[in-house]
Amino acid sequence: MKRISLVALIIVLMLPALAAAEDGSAGLAFLKLGVGARPIALGDAYTAVGGDVSSIYWNPAGMVAVEGTDVGLMHAEWFQDIRYEFAGGVRSFGDQAFGVSLVGLYMDDLERRDGPTSDPIGHFGVFDFALTGAYARKLTDEFDAGVSVKYLHEKIDDELARGVAVDLGAMYRFPMVHGLSVGLSVQNLGPQMSFIEEKFDLPVQYKGGAAYAAPVETLKGEVLFTGDVIVPNDGDPKTHFGIEYEYDDMVALRVGYRSGWDNQNVSFGLGAKVRGMRIDYAYVPFYSDLGDTHRFSLGFAL
Repeated sequence: MKRISLVALIIVLMLPALAAAEDGSAGLAFLKLGVGARPIALGDAYTAVGGDVSSIYWNPAGMVAVEGTDVGLMHAEWFQDIRYEFAGGVRSFGDQAFGVSLVGLYMDDLERRDGPTSDPIGHFGVFDFALTGAYARKLTDEFDAGVSVKYLHEKIDDELARGVAVDLGAMYRFPMVHGLSVGLSVQNLGPQMSFIEEKFDLPVQYKGGAAYAAPVETLKGEVLFTGDVIVPNDGDPKTHFGIEYEYDDMVALRVGYRSGWDNQNVSFGLGAKVRGMRIDYAYVPFYSDLGDTHRFSLGFAL
C-alpha cells in the first residue's frame, strides 16, 4: 500500500507539467544544474541509478543503496567565469539513509551600468546556494522512497531572495531481472519566491528513468545503460541517455546524449577508483559560441 500510494502521488504531481509555462520562465536556474561528474557524463540520465552521494540531487530514494558512508565533492568550470560547487555526504543504516549537501553557483566582477555607456560605473557579483537535508527508506526488498528539503538563497548585488523546496523520489528494482531498475522523482516543489518586487516560480522538474547494468565477462567489466525523460514546468520535455563501461571495477568510460536542448547534446567522461576513492571527469561542449564546461568530482566510501 505504501508503494502504490507514493508512486500515485508522484504521478499526480506530474500532471501539471502537461500545461508547461513559457520556456525558461522559472527562476533559480542553478537548481537545474546536475551534480557529480559521473551523472553529467551519462547525459544527466541518473534518476534510476543510486548508490552514491549524488543521489541527494538526482533521486533521494537512491541513497538507500549507499553502503556505509559516502562523501563527495564537485567543482564545475562553466563559460563566462561561472563556477559551480557541490559538497555532500550520505550515511546509510541498512534500510534507511540520511544525507546532507550544499551546492553553490557564483560569478564575480560583473559590470554595472545604468545605461548604454562605454565604461561601467562599478562591478557586482552573483551568489546562489541550496542547503539540502534528505532522508530515504527501504519500504520493501525491491522498493525505496526518499524525500529532501532545501533551503534556497539567491543574492545579486545587494538584493536577496530566500525560499524552500522539496524533492520526492522513488526507485524500484525488478527481482526477476537482475540489474534493472526504474525511478521517479519530482524536484523543486515549493511556493513562489520573490526578488525585489518580482515573483517567480521554482524550476520544477518531473523525471522518470530506467537503468540496466549487466556484467560483460569477455571484457572483464560491466556495462550500464540508462535513460531519463524530463518534463520541466517551464519548457518542453527532454530525453537523456547514457552508457558506461567499467573495467574490473577500476576504470570507466562514459558517454551521454541529451535530446530537446538548443545548445547542448553530447557529453563524455572518465572515471577511476583508487583505494576507496573515486575520481571522475565530465566534458560537455556547448554550442552558439557559449564555450565548453568541465566537471571534476571526488568521492570517498568510508
